[in-house]
Amino acid sequence: MYFRNILGNNSIKTVLIKEVYSNRIPHAQLFNGAKGAGQLPMALAFVMFLFCRDRKAEDACGKCASCIKMLKLIHPDLHFFFPTKGAKSSSKDHFLEFQKILKQNPYLNKNDWYKNHKINSKGDIKVRDAKIINKIINLKAYEGAYKVFIIWLPETMSLITSNKLLKHLEEPSKNTLFIFISENSDTLLPTIISRLQIKTFKQIETIEMLTFFKTEYPELEDVFIEKIINENQNNYTNILKKINGQINEDETHNNFIDWIRLCFLARNKKSIPDLINWCENISKYEKPLQLEFIKVSTTIIRHAFLLNYSPSIELYPKIEHPNFNLKKFANYLTKNNICKICSLLDNSYDYLGRYANSKILFLDLSFSLGKLLNK
Repeated sequence: MYFRNILGNNSIKTVLIKEVYSNRIPHAQLFNGAKGAGQLPMALAFVMFLFCRDRKAEDACGKCASCIKMLKLIHPDLHFFFPTKGAKSSSKDHFLEFQKILKQNPYLNKNDWYKNHKINSKGDIKVRDAKIINKIINLKAYEGAYKVFIIWLPETMSLITSNKLLKHLEEPSKNTLFIFISENSDTLLPTIISRLQIKTFKQIETIEMLTFFKTEYPELEDVFIEKIINENQNNYTNILKKINGQINEDETHNNFIDWIRLCFLARNKKSIPDLINWCENISKYEKPLQLEFIKVSTTIIRHAFLLNYSPSIELYPKIEHPNFNLKKFANYLTKNNICKICSLLDNSYDYLGRYANSKILFLDLSFSLGKLLNK
């Protein structure tokens, strides 16, 4: 991955390049911030630049042996660790699968990996992964001056796994680098956070994304591309999926509308069987789709609440449905319940991603949400 191919966050690129040339590279970093802002591809570009044997002023050469291996993700001094399924599995066991999907989409996100890897329950970075890291750290680098460990989605590490890595962050080995790439760093142990240099990624600018997608898809109109960028809040992965027809927003919105109606009616005992049926149906979805539903629902509710303060504001996502009016729905969202509702949804997202039974979780969420909306 080249620096020049990464959209946005040019200030972080500049800092990373300066760190390499000054030989003042932090031994442990956290790439965090806006979702879909390119944290993972930035890490790949940085490592390729670090290993490059004929660096240019602001990018890797792309021609030396190290760069060729990095482009194929087969460099022996780069080690990936990521969530996997199965109690006895490890990242090394599933690297070929991870390598294949990452080469296809360097902007890989958690939902896509879980779907591809068929993680329907809890996926995590195993204790076995930490033991493998312990072994590799004691070895010399094969080719480069550094050994680099990319820990993708470190928030999925258990307490035991985190503690096994903590020693290496406290007492770093020479020429060993850790790059943590998180979608939810708030759940990381404070003792780990305190030992990481944080690089915060900002949302990619609309104009930069518009220029890029106009070049990639010249057959699409500018207005259409800009609409998709705004609707997906400048999230590169979601924009690409929408353009390629991989996201069916109408189905998600229809699901949301049916669900909210049933939540409102939950106090009427006659509607409970319908609500149970709805929960049974969504529990049959793959886990990434269930997580996406909660995420979209949270976005709709937050945007509806903002309409109470600025009715004329242009908000996304736009829902066109004959039996649903976002402004009328906004009347049920007040300063007295919005924080509890958002907290309820955020916690449900976290529980579902870790270990929850989806049918029970959605049923409990529905009753709780119905009570808050009816107050």
